[in-house]
Amino acid sequence: MTATLDTPTASTTNAGYPNARAEQPFLTAAEYVLTARQVVLALAAHLARHGDTLAVKVVDPLAAIDAVIRFDGADLHSWTTDRSLDDAAAIRARAEHIARDYFGHAFPAVPW
Repeated sequence: MTATLDTPTASTTNAGYPNARAEQPFLTAAEYVLTARQVVLALAAHLARHGDTLAVKVVDPLAAIDAVIRFDGADLHSWTTDRSLDDAAAIRARAEHIARDYFGHAFPAVPW
């Protein structure tokens, strides 16, 4: 798998809420292009399913993202089913922290 980082920028609607359609691509692979938000959601899906195994020595975050996208497709929210809002927020926060550690300063803050 080959992936490249694109230049991220944030975009909002007139009401100040995130506009996912206007978000810039962050990660480009051969078969898909993801925004930073989608990267976090893919990592969160992995965390929710398999626990916190996302250390390069255990499961490489890029491999986890790729597996989630390939096997779950466009459904990046099913992991939130039957979880409290607090649990989902905690998992998303951990996923965003992992993404920031893995991709470095290039990873943008994702407005939720």
